[in-house]
Formats: sequence, structure tokens, C-alpha cells
Amino acid sequence: MDLNKFDGKCVRIITTSGEVFEGIVSYDDREYAFHEYGHDEEALRLTPVVFYKNEIESVISLEDVNGPFGHYSEKYGLLERKCLEWGTDLIEEVLDSEDDSQILRMLDCMKDHFQALADRAVPGMAPWRSGMSVSKSEDDESEQGPVYLGELEKMLSTLVKYNENEEVVNEAKDLLEQFSAYFS
Repeated sequence: MDLNKFDGKCVRIITTSGEVFEGIVSYDDREYAFHEYGHDEEALRLTPVVFYKNEIESVISLEDVNGPFGHYSEKYGLLERKCLEWGTDLIEEVLDSEDDSQILRMLDCMKDHFQALADRAVPGMAPWRSGMSVSKSEDDESEQGPVYLGELEKMLSTLVKYNENEEVVNEAKDLLEQFSAYFS
């Protein structure tokens, strides 16, 4: 399987465990993957996940697909749902990406799962932003990652202020208003 040909393309990755992920990937050669991740194997990176060649069952280009969700088979997929589970840090990686389609998919997922996200949100910023660490017992309490309301509001405000895509800005504004109304 020639992973390099998928660099910068919208693809569907099926993992050896049967999970399906869709999005625009970057190719990492063996040297880069070893330097960055300590893994001596080429990979495809779909922010925020790295798929090593031995973990990939198949890769299919979606570049010629144009349906109701553009190149994608649905409004958002497993990647976005997993980012919600994994918490603020991985949501931030997606929202900081330069791919507006991936940002919109993440925002749609956040809106559709707003109640679950709001129920998990804790006030303030992540403790490591102020130099504090999370204790092992706090970290082990749940398989889900922490969701910090201050972090979410900062991310969404940054999109509103700096993103040039009107749809991204409007979706981020809507989510900010939802959080504001819910927590007031």
C-alpha cells in the first residue's frame, strides 16, 4: 500500500480493528514518524490521530465523492465523536487545524452532542495551563478526557475572531451562545 499518494487528500481509513475514519490526511515517512513519534513506520496523520501502516487495513480516496456532506459519508464521523470523548485537548487540536471542513465537522458534532459535552464540562481552564498537574487518581477516574469550559470558550472565541470562513464563525458563535445560556 503506497501511503504517500494520499498526502493532502480526503480519504476513508479502515483500521485493522475495523474502525472507519474520514478526513484529509498528511503523509509521514518512516524517518519523520520515528523522529516525531518514536515509531519506525510510515503513517497517515488525520489530526489528531496517527495511523501507522501496520494499523491500516485499507485507504480509499474520497476526492471524487461529492454527496450531501461533500467528500464525506456523513456530517461527522468516528474521529469527531472520539475527540469529544478524549476531551478538551483533542477537540482543540481539531479546532486549531487549518482545515475548515474538519473544523465544521467538529463543531457539528459538538452541537449534536451539546448536552453530553455540557454535562461533562468543568469550570475554568486546564490545570496545566497554570503549571499545575493532574493527579493520577483524577486522571484514572474516567476513560473520558476532561472538558474545561474556559478552554472551550477560548477555542470558540478564537474561531469567531480569526477564522475567515463565515460558516465556521457562525457555527462557533452559535455554540458560544449555547454554552453561555446553559451556564448562566
